[in-house]
Amino acid sequence: MDIGQINWLYVAGGVSAVLFVVWLVALFRGRTGFIGAVVGFAHLIAACLNSAAPIRGGLDPSYEGYRFGMISAEPGWTVVTMAGAIFLTAVLGAFSALRGSREATLITAVTSLLFLVVLGWPVVRGLFDGVGSSIQFGEQLTIPGYVATGLLILFMLVPFAVGVVWSLMRGRQAPSAR
Repeated sequence: MDIGQINWLYVAGGVSAVLFVVWLVALFRGRTGFIGAVVGFAHLIAACLNSAAPIRGGLDPSYEGYRFGMISAEPGWTVVTMAGAIFLTAVLGAFSALRGSREATLITAVTSLLFLVVLGWPVVRGLFDGVGSSIQFGEQLTIPGYVATGLLILFMLVPFAVGVVWSLMRGRQAPSAR
């Protein structure tokens, strides 16, 4: 089998499914609240979206390159490095949001801020340029312009903004890890 014949959606789905199950176990074992679960889930989605790129970037010579928010990388080992760093940061944020220690909340604040900037800057720049995003689900359903931008802000940026504020507030009261 040639590398070009691999369906990378299956690779991403497999990695994401394993990650999701492990995260659910950690969620139910921990004593995090609703906001912690939402912030952790936002990080988990970011990890799942980036789960195949580090592998594909190192194996597939026909891979066109990588783009996630304002981060982009040329094909090859640059993709492995950048996508791998984004994936690991997202996984770290997903699990740290479920922990109650001061150190874990600080990690959650940093990772939330990182994703807020990386994903939010292109949206903000598009708003200032007067360019609304569009979301397309197949050929039949397209959500146009500012409605799509509003949905992107609501579902992609708000959880990370809440994560920054929530984790900084929680970190002031949280006990230190032992």
